Amino acid sequence: MKCDETSSNEEIKKQYRKLVSEYHPDKIEAKGLPEEFIKFANDKFKEIQEAYDTIKKERGI
Repeated sequence: MKCDETSSNEEIKKQYRKLVSEYHPDKIEAKGLPEEFIKFANDKFKEIQEAYDTIKKERGI
């Protein structure tokens, strides 16, 4: 599911939780994946957090 400006707050929150779970660095590390995957997961995790924070500020959530 992709979110856009017409997505409800609930839809955005659901997608955020899914992505955070998918890219959580601890989960990636637990899978025994190489260091470059862990670095990628950390970067992606930060990107997801920043995007969600921006959306929350814009929408007043």
